[in-house]
Amino acid sequence: MRRSALRRTTVRLACAVLSLGTVGAAAAQELPSRKPGLWEITMQVTNAPSQTMRQCIDAQTDQQMQRFGQGLTQQQCTKNTLRRDGDRYVGESECKSGGSTVISRSVFGGDFDKAYRGEVETRYQPPMAGISQSKVTMSARWAGACPAGWKPGDMEMAGMGRVNVNEMMSATAKPK
Repeated sequence: MRRSALRRTTVRLACAVLSLGTVGAAAAQELPSRKPGLWEITMQVTNAPSQTMRQCIDAQTDQQMQRFGQGLTQQQCTKNTLRRDGDRYVGESECKSGGSTVISRSVFGGDFDKAYRGEVETRYQPPMAGISQSKVTMSARWAGACPAGWKPGDMEMAGMGRVNVNEMMSATAKPK
């Protein structure tokens, strides 16, 4: 049971980061859509080994992931802005999670057709699970067409197998 809860939490975190929900909620500016196909995304979280995942997307999945991130931030955040600064997108948010205020600053850049890179720096006040700050560095590259047998939304992470983020987002959105 604990492993399954850990898996769900890890996949939800990956979905949130992939949806770039930390940088783009109700702001007028939107991030560019990613090119449909297979994306390889490497995330490095403070004091943790890097994690590489592969994700198959189409235009609808990319838009759905951004809307999912927007919905989460609208429910939990008192501040959430996104602005274009030259060739970069800078986001700032202040959200509640449990008993902590989570303050994030994100910077993403790239052409979103072949590659993009981003950093999310976060502070937790008071610390959450003993962590007062973290940094996620993400780099993504388009790897071509989705593999045979994959459908849009399929995501694969080492040790987690393949899941479909569209199905997970739909299940999360359903009232309990």
